[in-house]
Amino acid sequence: MIRASTPMRMLEVSLMSTSQKVYKKGEVLFKDGDKIQSIAFIQSGSVNQCLLRGKKNIDLFQLATNQVLGESSLFGQPTHLTAAIATTETKVIEVPIDILKQQYEGAPPAMKMFIKSVVDRLKTVTNEVKSSKVSTDSSPCPDELVPQVFGAIFFTALHKGSKDEKTGVVTVEWGMMRSYSQRVMGQSLKRLEQAFNLLVKLKLASYEMGKLPEDPEGPDVILRVNIPSLDVLEAFFEFYQYYFYKPGKGDILKYDDFCAQLLEVFVTEGEKVAPDRFGVVSVEFNAVVELVKEKMGINFNNDHFSRLEMKGVMAKRRTVDNQVRLEFELKEYQNIYFTWRILRELDKWNEKGFVDMDEKEERKAKKSNGPSCPQCSADLAPQAKFCSECGTKIVAAA
Repeated sequence: MIRASTPMRMLEVSLMSTSQKVYKKGEVLFKDGDKIQSIAFIQSGSVNQCLLRGKKNIDLFQLATNQVLGESSLFGQPTHLTAAIATTETKVIEVPIDILKQQYEGAPPAMKMFIKSVVDRLKTVTNEVKSSKVSTDSSPCPDELVPQVFGAIFFTALHKGSKDEKTGVVTVEWGMMRSYSQRVMGQSLKRLEQAFNLLVKLKLASYEMGKLPEDPEGPDVILRVNIPSLDVLEAFFEFYQYYFYKPGKGDILKYDDFCAQLLEVFVTEGEKVAPDRFGVVSVEFNAVVELVKEKMGINFNNDHFSRLEMKGVMAKRRTVDNQVRLEFELKEYQNIYFTWRILRELDKWNEKGFVDMDEKEERKAKKSNGPSCPQCSADLAPQAKFCSECGTKIVAAA
């Protein structure tokens, strides 16, 4: 995000390895967390430097002609700290990092010190603006706060709750949950209450209602909360914070309904089988294929395995007595399944502004017998060039 010290036409002439790219309005140059491949000089147009947060972007800076993107890579920064989106048709000249590093190393010591000072200062300013913008994000539950609020629930229940040794259910006084989460964990009470509504909606928690001792004639209020399994909560916030802070892994946190339905089939079949001492279950591949066809109306294939693997869901295929079987750790699959369901409810919460406890769950209808995507088997609109479900390019039949 620095001013180019060399005029553009001189840059084009002197650096033979450069390449020019043209981005249309609204096109993404790169996302935050992407690996920095080159340093980009804006030749014409304008770019919005921002953070991509689901369906909403958090704007940081507006860049224009003769400004630079990716300059921090000169000093070891491997990934982009922000995303960049063209706000008009924009031309950029991309210069390999190694070429500029060579020129930087050959510069006089005073100039090298000056350039490093400017780049370091810009990096600091960018991080400060990011923190400021994120802290004022008006979303009910911004991405940055998701692991915090669910982590607060988990740790408060773990340290202040009482566990029934027979059922494993953890019970926490609601007043204690509110007080500890706010005072020690610094969480908003409104956000905490909506997060619990989300868990209750998914049957991952329940409320005990009653009247306060000091107000026996008053309305029923929440007295205690019960959490059947802390493992699910721990798995969710650990999963979220790991991928949220891991550069280039943001797509893992995006809910995919197709993969969620496939995983539900795996879990349904796995729960019919007793796990071994390592928690691994072995199910018949053909049984999974038939259930996928029954529930989703598609023929399960290797592309579907690949799609699950891209989401971090792995299954081992093994032939036993001429029969193909799928082996996976049932507990891990159950945790991932509930993690995805929580992600879906988080999206709804941020869209509506609250957790809709009365919402009826709707299942997508089975796929029709019309044209379908070769990648995910989703229905295709007439003359569709791309699948609306997974984005696969559709090649017209000859």
